[in-house]
Amino acid sequence: MTGASGNVGRHLVPLLASRGSRILAVGRDAAPLRARYAGIAGVDAASYDELAGQPACDTLVHLAVRNNNQPGSLDDFTRVNVDFATEICGEFNRMGGRRFVNISSIQSLDDDNASPYAVSKDLARRRIAELVGDRLDDVHIGYFHDARYFGERLAFLNRLGAFGGALFGLFKTLKPATSAKSLADYVAGPARALPTPAILTDDLSRSWVYRSATRALDIAVALGILVVLFPILVVLWALIRLDSPGPAIFAQTRVGKGQVPFTLYKFRTMKRDTVAAGTHEVSVSAVTKIGKFLRGTKLDELPQAINLLRGEMTLVGPRPCLPVQEELVNARAALGVYAMKPGITGYAQIREIDMSRPQELANSDHIYMKLQSLTLNFKIILLTAFGRGGGDRVAAPGQP
Repeated sequence: MTGASGNVGRHLVPLLASRGSRILAVGRDAAPLRARYAGIAGVDAASYDELAGQPACDTLVHLAVRNNNQPGSLDDFTRVNVDFATEICGEFNRMGGRRFVNISSIQSLDDDNASPYAVSKDLARRRIAELVGDRLDDVHIGYFHDARYFGERLAFLNRLGAFGGALFGLFKTLKPATSAKSLADYVAGPARALPTPAILTDDLSRSWVYRSATRALDIAVALGILVVLFPILVVLWALIRLDSPGPAIFAQTRVGKGQVPFTLYKFRTMKRDTVAAGTHEVSVSAVTKIGKFLRGTKLDELPQAINLLRGEMTLVGPRPCLPVQEELVNARAALGVYAMKPGITGYAQIREIDMSRPQELANSDHIYMKLQSLTLNFKIILLTAFGRGGGDRVAAPGQP
């Protein structure tokens, strides 16, 4: 384990050793490591210079990193996170290693993050993949914590006993976190046991604080739409009825949480008797004049306030699909996405990924499931409100 003197290594080494693993803790200086892990059966220490003398290795856990809380230029980060990682790969190959576990922060998954850390870790992942091939097990973790360790920034919580633990539970609703135990379970388990990209975070569905907060927001927004915006709803209803024959409210069966079907409500944006298919499979000629405006402004989604009140949907989550969209349904089911309620907007939507790309959409939904937090939800809501994400595309005229 490289970087074994860091925060993650200090908690991971004892946990793995307690399960019978033999560990070589590697760092700049072996003496402090030997002192730290003295008395722990199965743990030895070595410096990076001494690593060259090791005969064999089964699993290498790479934690050595220039972290995002350290200053420096991209060159500074590249020297550690890319060039040094390359050297470690060389030693791993020499020792005939079976599995290279590369630990990164979830920040390196953010397309909008151009920090030296995120850029260098992405470069490192690609370099390591070139050098070790399919032996790479690339894992992204959130804010690291243990049973009685809340991280350096929240160390004061340790002095507050049970109250400190409760406050940390609240903190986890704002920022994805990863426990030492879950990381130890993963490292000790089979290789590549998570979908790509591998993200290991605490399950927020178990947090009553998160569930209560999201439910309260859903109800507040739904009541705001149905009460405050009622005059606008009436005007839109009238415009739809005048624009084309048919009902103003469109009701359609969609796939909900646990793959349970439910009825979704929207303002009708297409001509009556349009085929029941994914939007990307329907010709643009089926969209009504007022429907084009409603879809562009997302006002067609307002009747889903009914679904919010009924608890069938939430504000942020995977967009619900039709039961006939089997490729998407199966892809989402394989990734466990149906553990979540469908949403009015979502992580995939602000990244311009729609149902015309089912596997990519399912992967994006899975990433959201692992990264979800109140902070991310508010970001998605704000980006949606300011125009990010245009909804599902329709086919060009004449296309099926």
